[in-house]
Amino acid sequence: MVEFKFHLATEIHFGKGVLKDLPETVLKYGKRLFFLYDEIPAKATGAYDYLYALCKDNGIEVTEFTGIEPNPRHSTVDKAVLLCKEAEADCIVALGGGSTIDSAKAMSFSVFHDGSCWDFYEGKAEVTKALPIITVPTIAASGSEVSNVTVMANYEEHKKMDYRTNLVRPAAVFANPSYTFSVPPFQTACGIVDIMSHSYEGYFSNSLGSIQDGFSEILQKTCIEHGRKVMMCPKDYESRAQLLWAAELAITHLADQGRDFVGNLHSTEKMLSGYFSLPHGAGIAIVSLAWFKYSLNDATAPRYARWGRNVWGIDGNQDEFTIARQAIAKYEEFVEELGLPTRLSGLKNKVEAEVLPEAAHALFGAVDTKAWFKPLENEEELLEFIRLAY
Repeated sequence: MVEFKFHLATEIHFGKGVLKDLPETVLKYGKRLFFLYDEIPAKATGAYDYLYALCKDNGIEVTEFTGIEPNPRHSTVDKAVLLCKEAEADCIVALGGGSTIDSAKAMSFSVFHDGSCWDFYEGKAEVTKALPIITVPTIAASGSEVSNVTVMANYEEHKKMDYRTNLVRPAAVFANPSYTFSVPPFQTACGIVDIMSHSYEGYFSNSLGSIQDGFSEILQKTCIEHGRKVMMCPKDYESRAQLLWAAELAITHLADQGRDFVGNLHSTEKMLSGYFSLPHGAGIAIVSLAWFKYSLNDATAPRYARWGRNVWGIDGNQDEFTIARQAIAKYEEFVEELGLPTRLSGLKNKVEAEVLPEAAHALFGAVDTKAWFKPLENEEELLEFIRLAY
């Protein structure tokens, strides 16, 4: 086990009635609240009206902003920052999915900066302080509601980048699984794969551990079991709750503490999404499947075989290569069962194969592919992997 430092300072309020306690947390910071929200789930769930009523009853002044895109654009966040500065907000409440919450994090430090929020993602500026953030998630997916990372897109430059600092870790989360009932099937499916990926990305490495592997496997099995249930019955509270809690546990990377974590799946998806604006979970499903197939060899087969036995329930009385292939096939079947694409060419927004070499070139210059589960020695091997995703 390698040396690690673990920090999780977010206060978690979990359950049906937790939002009633939100004003108490807001008032720790002041009476001027900036409310960033995703309009459809905010109003469909009743959370929008309830939050306003709570704020009125507690003398909290609210300034609101909506319209954050999936894969949030830095230019939209810059507009919200201007409004937040004018409001002289004491804290930010973000109600929505990962894009809304990531945008709130970008806002939290950009209000103390004279330029664009993109300056931080490019390394031109460094976060030294941030407004407190309170989150109300409406989807089980990225777990951004408890994490210390924010992801932003700049499509003019074909870039999607992240910024990590504990200064943006939310002060509190009010997680009501009922608020995820209205998530459409496609977004629900994307969320399920996103949660799984936060559990299996570090699992497929050369750094093992009994505790780490056990955490990873149970989170993946939870996603499979309860993911199937919510796709059949969207208002199954228990399954929605299991997925939301799994999302928050997975993003803490409990399963990766003590591992040498590489993160090749997310780095590849982010690079491709910078070109094609992929729905994150769908992009992860495509990239993961291609990587599993590409990386399977004699050296990696035992790991995939363990995955097959412990996560997918495959008969262990077979040779490891056979179990490994069956495990990857099970994953592909599950992705298809969820209604997600398994190839870039299957996306509604047409992806042109001609740009793949450019994406591979950009990625190869940004990451150490020799540290991956199956080490890639050159750009040509990376392109071969990416083309398998097509």
